[in-house]
Amino acid sequence: MSPKMLRRIAVLLGILLAAWALLALLHRSSADRPAVLVLPRLTAPDADGFSYIGPQDTIRLERQGSTWRVNGTPAAPKVVETFFRAMADTSARSELVAQSTASHERLGVDSLKGKRLTVIKGGKPVLDLWFGNRGPDFEGFYVRRAGENQVYLLRGTFADLSVQPFDDWRDRQILTVGPDSVSVVEVVRGRVRYSLKRAGTVWNLDQGGTADSTKVARFLLYFADLRATGFATRSESDSARFQPAKRQVTLYGASGKSLFKLTLDSLASGFLVRAADSGPIFKLDARTAELITPEPGSLRK
Repeated sequence: MSPKMLRRIAVLLGILLAAWALLALLHRSSADRPAVLVLPRLTAPDADGFSYIGPQDTIRLERQGSTWRVNGTPAAPKVVETFFRAMADTSARSELVAQSTASHERLGVDSLKGKRLTVIKGGKPVLDLWFGNRGPDFEGFYVRRAGENQVYLLRGTFADLSVQPFDDWRDRQILTVGPDSVSVVEVVRGRVRYSLKRAGTVWNLDQGGTADSTKVARFLLYFADLRATGFATRSESDSARFQPAKRQVTLYGASGKSLFKLTLDSLASGFLVRAADSGPIFKLDARTAELITPEPGSLRK
């Protein structure tokens, strides 16, 4: 065999050895890479809705234009946005912990004990997970994709948000009224009733005297974004008595039209608040209730 032919064979063998080494490296790299749960990257405007259904409760969120509703009530926009932002967070941690169906019941990801999270886009599910028990030291949750055996331990904000209770999804904003739009305020505190009326830049109390404009401005600012501390339970709603009102505050515009009326009923640890004759009954802490229904003397100069 000629030297030229030997050189060609040597070059060919070198190429083959290099290719084999590269393939082996790639195979080993893929095999050594830990299995993780990859979540879809989706924004709130892209999704149709999502649901979280368990043996004892069902939470459904639906997008209606630019707003969201949870089980038919207004959902908190920031909570929904945080949910989708957390789902798209590539830094979320997950690890494969089991691959057998025998582990599903023990980890709580079976169809009897688990809770199923389904995210819908374009009328089709883009994420379908069974959530199970808490992870070690109550960090994260065990999850598996619907129809698959592999179980992962999923940690991070997305896992925690996915399993939060119904009330945490609800919008706690009671009302938002700009201070400049208010011309008259009527307050009821038990037997005490009084009103504030604007006259240009001056506020007058119907009980006589001029109110402190700085104090009134601070008082009206509470209504610019009044938020509840929570929601009344069913038993609290059933036992609430808003007539006669324990406390009440009504805001009027320049035309004399009522902008908003809040009626309060006392609790052992705060107040129940109703912003309309129907609709949700909110909870307020005692301090906030005092700030929105102050004694008339606290507003005087």
